[in-house]
Formats: sequence, C-alpha cells, structure tokens
Amino acid sequence: MHLSVCLDQTWAIRDGLGMMGGLLFSYVASPHFDAHVKEFRLLADILNDIALTIDMALPSIMTCDWFFSELNTTMASFLHSLPLPSTYLFLTSISTLCKVACGISAGATKGNITDHFAICGNRADVNAKESTQETLVSLMGMIMGVWLARWLSALEKSDNGACFDFVGGVHDGESGNLDATCINENGSIDSANVNVKIVSWSIFTALTIIHVWANYVGIQRLRLRTLNRERARVTLLGLIEYSGKLVLKTIDDDKRMFEGGVDEVNLKKCIQKLHSPTNVSESLWFSICGMLYTGNVHLGIRVQDLVRNTTNTKSSRGMEKCTLTKTEWNFLIDEFKNERYMIIIDISRTDINVLMKIGANYRDEMRAFMHAYTIHWIIDNSSTNRLSWNRIRKMLSRTHSIVQKFIPPEEKKKVENVDLYKSLADHGWDLRRLYLGFSQWRCSWE
Repeated sequence: MHLSVCLDQTWAIRDGLGMMGGLLFSYVASPHFDAHVKEFRLLADILNDIALTIDMALPSIMTCDWFFSELNTTMASFLHSLPLPSTYLFLTSISTLCKVACGISAGATKGNITDHFAICGNRADVNAKESTQETLVSLMGMIMGVWLARWLSALEKSDNGACFDFVGGVHDGESGNLDATCINENGSIDSANVNVKIVSWSIFTALTIIHVWANYVGIQRLRLRTLNRERARVTLLGLIEYSGKLVLKTIDDDKRMFEGGVDEVNLKKCIQKLHSPTNVSESLWFSICGMLYTGNVHLGIRVQDLVRNTTNTKSSRGMEKCTLTKTEWNFLIDEFKNERYMIIIDISRTDINVLMKIGANYRDEMRAFMHAYTIHWIIDNSSTNRLSWNRIRKMLSRTHSIVQKFIPPEEKKKVENVDLYKSLADHGWDLRRLYLGFSQWRCSWE
C-alpha cells in the first residue's frame, strides 16, 4: 500500500511539473512561434530526442550506486542532507518537461507549415496527407522496433548460453581460465547485459543522430513565404548596402545629399535584384541568436525602456531624465512628423531604438525596419567609431530620404514609380503577415 501511494505521488508530481513547465514555456515562447517557425520545429524534435534519451538512460542511472561510493564520507553526507528530489523523480520530470515543450512547439508551428504547403488553399488535403504520413512512419517504426526487440532478446539469450557453458569449464571444446569475463566480483553473470546495452545504445545513438540531421536538412530546405527578421535582413541586404554606401559617400558633406532627388533608375535595378522566397535560405543559427539577443537594434521599444537606456542623469526630483536636449527632440519630431515611427540613436551605446506610433501598420514597420538596419550598416562600416549629434542628424535625415523613395508613404505610393513593398509582393512574399520583430508597444508624440 505504501509503495503504491509513493508511486502515485511521484507520477502526480511529475505530471504537475510538466503542466506547470508547459504553461511557463508557452507564456515565454508564444510571441515567437509565428516568427520562428523553423527554429521551434527543429527544437521540438531535439527536445523529443532528449526526453527519449533520458527515459532510456534512466534504468542504468538508477543502478549506478558506485558514484556515491567514490565520494568521501563528508561530501556524500552533505549531498544526502540537501533537500534534493530523488534521482528518479528529477529525471522523469525533466523528460516530461521536454515532451510537453515538444508538443507545444510542434503544435504551434504545424499550422504555419501546413499553410505553406497548402498553395491552392487545400489545407484539409495537406492535413490528411500529413496525418497519413505520420501513421505510415509510426507503423514502420513499430514493425522495426518489434524486430529489433526480438533480435536483441535472441542476442542476450545466446550470450547467456555461451557464458553458462564457459562457466561450466567448456566453451567450443576448449577449456581455460577466462571465466572472469563472464563472472563479476559478486559472482553474478553480467557480460550478456553489457553486450546488449552496448548494442542498444549504439543503435539508439546512430538513429538519433540521423533523426536530428534529417530534420535539420528538411527544415533548412523549407522556404517560407513570410518575412521574419532574419529573412528580411537577407532579402533586403542589397538595398541596405546600396543605401548605406550612398550615405557614407556624402556623410561629411554639409550640402544636401541629393539635390535632384535619389536616382530612381538605380533604385529600380536594386529592387529588380530582390530574391524570391525560393532563393532565400537564412541561417538557422543566426536566426536563433537573433531571437535570443536582438543586438543593438530595438524594434518597437517602450518609452520606459528608451528612457532607461538613454539615461545617465537624474532631475532635481530624483526622476530619470533623458539625455536628449530640447533641440534634438525638436529635430526628431520634425523629421518624423509624417511618419508612424521614430528612430532615436543612443550615442554612448550606438543603440538604434525604434518607437512605433499608434496606428502603425505593416507598411510602416517595413519602412522602419529598412531605415533602422540601413543606419546599423552605416555605423558598422563607418571609418570613425565616434558619433556626434551632427553626424547622427545627417545620417537620420539622409537615410530617411532614401527610405521614403524605396517605400513611399500611403498618400504617395500611387504616384511614385518605385515601391519596395509592392515589389516584395510581386516576388512572391506574403506581406499579409510580417514578423520583423516589432513588439506590440505603441506611443504617440506631437
């Protein structure tokens, strides 16, 4: 009775930790599922493999009592005195957390992948085929698993039989004194178990490596039509470099950069060189790093965070005070008075902060993205590492004039001959949904 109660409590704790971990994982990762479909699809497979590895290693780990015997008495008593969970409960909880996170990630990304393959709107057909494929793969895996279990069982029996014959003193008609390979220090026979474990782990390791590699190759070849931050950066890199070089050539000139306007012929040539979704293959590694660390380009930053990042003084009342002067604020408000975004550069950290205005749409986000990363390219490729307000003012103004030519405002897009937003749609990109990394925070300024 006591054993059954302990088992029930262990399973309840394990499942409860899995549920709480799933809620926490969903809360943290849910804003990133749509923007990082490939990454979370690959993460789901890796987490599933980790869970399977823990489950397979659990019996071997539970029998490893030699670890504490190697420790000195003081260290062993100290570890036993800590309020740590049992090894079984800890490992099964980790395995359950991995499985729950795997299910959430796979389920969250399945819809976007299905939409990608449902080119003709045949979502139900794609779902049916995907379900049939999973059934077939599961059936093949079950058949191979049964065959592998029977083969390992036969291998274990043959090794046990050979060991028993050898212990009796005869093995293949020869006698010898090598019975130590079959009998351990306690007098029990364990060579068969060792052999089967080695074979089992070798097969499991090989299949796991193949599984992870196959999933990575398959996901890397997936060409999604939606733009996230990394895909947009790769797609627009040529335009960003072209715009940045134009500004760098004249950044030290006090005159207007383009008195006759930006050369539309060159702009059209750059836009014609845009890559279609089938030709864009972003790095999963850089995309994952961009998800975890956005660098010094902050899209859709809160005013509170902006003040905190650009603050190094306090007012007489002890309140944080932004280091931008009234003249600098007036310039920014005047420069972006017709825009639904504003870019503020922190001179000390070279951070590029993008504020989004209430009412901003996807077109405004694309313009702000292009503007921010053009400035980022200029700062990275500038010959001087010191930024002055005069240099920042020129940089903002001149890059703004180029971006307005690439992506004209709503009221001018019908009369302009160049429209990057429309060209992206013509190249096959789905602009109904943009996942460029902007937060949901919006503000207003006058």
